[in-house]
Amino acid sequence: MKTKKALSSLSFSLIAVAIFTVLLCGCKAQRVDTQGIVGQVYWIDGNQMPTITDGSNETPAKPERKKVKRTIRIYERTHINQATMGDYLFKDIETPMIAEIETEEDGSFAIGLAPGAYSIFTVEENGYFANVYDLDSYIQPVEVKADEWNNIQILINYQAAY
Repeated sequence: MKTKKALSSLSFSLIAVAIFTVLLCGCKAQRVDTQGIVGQVYWIDGNQMPTITDGSNETPAKPERKKVKRTIRIYERTHINQATMGDYLFKDIETPMIAEIETEEDGSFAIGLAPGAYSIFTVEENGYFANVYDLDSYIQPVEVKADEWNNIQILINYQAAY
């Protein structure tokens, strides 16, 4: 009899904890369709150096930007000391990955995210690419604010010469 009563009390406690957890998580959940990151991914390669012809300095037109499809990984804001750099590409990123998205064929993308500070990387054949740093050495930093979409351009240019 005591065991049956104890089991019943335990079951009630577990159900109460489960309901409380669901309610608590539900209250903290944020809609991520009202803010996030929208952008475009471009590939730049080849010689982008100015050339000299007929004794005059000529600079090439703007580098040809090719819209490319890529996988984008979004991590918690990542400091340069929290990632391992190889030959132009990152190998290991120590911060947690928050999201991953495939761009459209034309390189465009949009992803809803909770407000916060993030780092953006493209997935390349031999690692992860990012080439923008802020003054505090955070890699490809992007801040998402409540009810705002941050519009960015990602230039993948590790095979270009400037």
